Amino acid sequence: MKRFILLLMVVTTANVTLGQRNKRGGQSEELPSRSPMHIDAYEHALELNDFVTAISCLNYVVSIDGKESPYRDTLLMLYSTNGNLLQSYNLAMQLREDGRDTRMVKEVLAEVYNQSNQPKEAIEELEMLNAEFPSLGYQWQIANLQYQLQRNSECLESLTAIINDSASSGIAVPQVIGENQQQRTSLLAASLNMVGLMLAKQEDYANAIKLFESASQADPEFILPKQNYAAVTELMQGEAVEEGEE
Repeated sequence: MKRFILLLMVVTTANVTLGQRNKRGGQSEELPSRSPMHIDAYEHALELNDFVTAISCLNYVVSIDGKESPYRDTLLMLYSTNGNLLQSYNLAMQLREDGRDTRMVKEVLAEVYNQSNQPKEAIEELEMLNAEFPSLGYQWQIANLQYQLQRNSECLESLTAIINDSASSGIAVPQVIGENQQQRTSLLAASLNMVGLMLAKQEDYANAIKLFESASQADPEFILPKQNYAAVTELMQGEAVEEGEE
């Protein structure tokens, strides 16, 4: 049985910077709280990078200030930053139900769904985000999830849009190149490599090789398209030998 390894990293929401965490879209300005003591404790905890204490303090603030507290957005950001998926989901849904379906709420929900292995739901959130705030970062995440779900035609459409956008050559994304190893490359090179992978899976090896070559041209230091090029070339050579023997 012929085997070869095609390498690809599925990027999580956290891998592509969507905006500064402390200024995520739609977040309300923080107004004076009725519990200044807990705000002081929260700020002190943040200075120490003590997210657990900071979260605890903000929960006191929110419980005192009520649903209209702008610190609910900050609490959501802290839950997400600290990797508290369940709490992030619950608070994000509460904010959505209360009419505060901000950009940050959608981003957090997309991240939670992605990390919880719910790619369909993650795509829905990302598509809403991209419709309201067009971003190559969102498109790249959508493409990765579509690839994961084997929605090939949709994935190709997403990747084509990225490749045709001249800005993609100036955006860096991380790619896994081995165990516990990553390499940053341009979004353009990563997208070309992914299209090559799709073609290789469809056994369109000749065009897959062209895409891997294009990815290497976009970023000569990018390791994955070189490895994929070698793998597909070896496979094609093996098939040619078998056909000759027949």
